[in-house]
Amino acid sequence: MSLSRILPIANLIGCLLITGIIVAQWLKERGLDSKINGLSQLLATTRDQYDNQIKHSAALEADVAQLKESIEATVRARKETEDAMAKLIADRDALAAATAASSQTAAQKQTKAWENAIADRDEKIRSLSASLTATRTRLDDAIAKLKAAGAR
Repeated sequence: MSLSRILPIANLIGCLLITGIIVAQWLKERGLDSKINGLSQLLATTRDQYDNQIKHSAALEADVAQLKESIEATVRARKETEDAMAKLIADRDALAAATAASSQTAAQKQTKAWENAIADRDEKIRSLSASLTATRTRLDDAIAKLKAAGAR
């Protein structure tokens, strides 16, 4: 065969070989494109999940801060309540002591007044008793004088 005949056949084989290589690379590229699309979708999903986790984390941090603030407010309110309760108890105890002292003073004054009244009553009874004794003595003397005058 002649060179002019071999060259087109070699050219045809070369073209077929190049076409085969091109088709193989095209198929390989399609497979890689599909993997890239899958990985891109996975990356988008992962980014969405990451964003959601960031938002969730921020919400949890806000909840923790709010909880800490609530606990601090509760502790402050408890301390204020305990202080107010201690003051109230101290005021009540002071009032009870003052009331007891004033009651004791009033009772002492009343007792003193009763003692004075009893002493005055006893004094009146003694004076009336002395007056009665004096009157009885005069009556006895008058009766004795009458008996003596009647016997005469």
